[in-house]
Amino acid sequence: MLRTRLVAGVTSGVVLSAVFATVLTVAAYGEVFVEPWRVDPSQPAPVTLRIPRTRVQTLDADGQMNFSVVREMVPRGQMVPQEPQATLIRAYERARRPASLREMGAQWFIYLLLFLTATTYMRRGSTKAAGLLRMQVGLLSLALVTLLGSKAALLFTDLPATAIPASLVPLWAALYVDRRTGLMLGAAVSVCAASLVSYDVVAGAVLMAASLTSTMLFRNRKQVGMMIVAGLAGGIAASLVYVAAKELSGGFSLMDEIALGFRSEGFMALVAPVVAAVLGLLSHPLTSRMLGIVSRARLLNLSDLDEPLLQKMQNEAPGSWEHSRMMANLAEAAASAIGSDTLLTRVGAYYHDLGKSVQPKYFVENLVEDEKSPHDELEPHVSADAIMAHVVEGVRILRDGGIPEPVIEFSYTHHGTSVIEYFWHKHQELEGAKEMSEDAFRYPGMRPRTRETGILMLIDAIEAGARTVEPPTRKGFEELVRRVIFTKLKQGQLDESGLSLEDLRVCANRITDSLCSAYHSRIKYPWQEKKAAEAAEAVATAITQPMDELRPERTEDRPSEDTPAVRESGSREAPAVQETTDERPLVPARSAPAGEVTPVVVTPKEPPPG
Repeated sequence: MLRTRLVAGVTSGVVLSAVFATVLTVAAYGEVFVEPWRVDPSQPAPVTLRIPRTRVQTLDADGQMNFSVVREMVPRGQMVPQEPQATLIRAYERARRPASLREMGAQWFIYLLLFLTATTYMRRGSTKAAGLLRMQVGLLSLALVTLLGSKAALLFTDLPATAIPASLVPLWAALYVDRRTGLMLGAAVSVCAASLVSYDVVAGAVLMAASLTSTMLFRNRKQVGMMIVAGLAGGIAASLVYVAAKELSGGFSLMDEIALGFRSEGFMALVAPVVAAVLGLLSHPLTSRMLGIVSRARLLNLSDLDEPLLQKMQNEAPGSWEHSRMMANLAEAAASAIGSDTLLTRVGAYYHDLGKSVQPKYFVENLVEDEKSPHDELEPHVSADAIMAHVVEGVRILRDGGIPEPVIEFSYTHHGTSVIEYFWHKHQELEGAKEMSEDAFRYPGMRPRTRETGILMLIDAIEAGARTVEPPTRKGFEELVRRVIFTKLKQGQLDESGLSLEDLRVCANRITDSLCSAYHSRIKYPWQEKKAAEAAEAVATAITQPMDELRPERTEDRPSEDTPAVRESGSREAPAVQETTDERPLVPARSAPAGEVTPVVVTPKEPPPG
């Protein structure tokens, strides 16, 4: 059976969400289970303690009651002997130790719901690339590592919560999948990060603003460096949200922020998204390999026509290779029109039919002129097996050659799960054929799951059909393109490709334009015009040749109706036709008017030389 890329399902989504929710819950309450990490105000703190913002009542000198927001942080290695901070710290440590199972269960349920929402969206609402199991495991693992690293930084440093790089994973998702998936993961990661500091309102608002703004403004995925610009925009938005949230929660003081310097929450809100963008850019080679994404440098190397596998196809299946090159040009143009990965599409077109190099003579494009097809002597189901084998063999050759899986995916999706209709109908019409189902004539692949593979499926049928359009007019190409697209839609082959109706409309127009350009007309060279004129003159000479050169039968040689032979037979005998070895056709001299007999002109044979 053909092994394809694993697709995430409902079960895998629930299992992943439960596992990651459990790990994150244990990490969130990790310091509570370690008794040596209990903070005693009279001793140096083993870890940084962050007491949630608390609204307290105080009385001023006039006896009036005031409300203020108190938020204490005890940095690691410091003591807090003064009151009332010491009393507040002891009370907080007593209240959270030992950990409440009900509280942990509630926290686990929130994490589970967030991860389930993210995996469900990636499986059903995002592009089909996000529905791959490897992509989901990779993105959730990166999110978990980011959150665990943030928890460690909060425990062992005195950095504020606004320093958490919450926009890092959303930027990766926007780069490798799409911005909508990045926004979904950004919201989930921001809520999870805020939970590490007891759902601090200011920190949560800042992290949400940073991740969402950075993701929305990361527009050009082809230029990875634009990630820095998006991070800078996210930092500006986060700092402005910090000022507003701090004003609402207790009052913003610019002087207090300046006094704290680089450790202030406002400054970290501005810097953290930029740092996240830099980390995302530097770790791009590693994360792309982890998520199964092919780097641009690797694709450029694979597109080199001196690659051994491409040389193998050029030498062993030259007709299929020319078909692939034509497909690459058309598919690249269509992918560019809708903003898909043009380089990946071109490379996929180069390698998708490599399996035809195993038995090239089973494919008509590799037969020379007047060469007999081997299918003439095979039963339809045997011919179908031979045709379908190029998919399996192509995948095997590509995997043995170390080609990346996203490129191999083009090989087992360019026919999808369609039926080889020619041999299926031929089998049905064959008398005495054994009973076989339609599935015996179905390709052993999978339907396209990305826009790039969906485009190649359309181009594979369109390029082959374009060679049969006579004359090669725009109307003929438009009809061909529409017919292919409607057929694939009717078969359901494009249901999982992520191609929208707008994408199909744009692709159809671009493909038609490309076909018209490829099959354009040319001005004839002078020698071609001369040769055509000579041929026309020869035909005109043959048509208008004088009748006296044709040696017509003389009237006196014809038997008269009064001769005895005619009178005895009662009819006139037709003259005998002289046998000739001239192979040139009989040409009518002119169109005879109604009622006249059209004479037949016989071109006389040339006299022998000499």
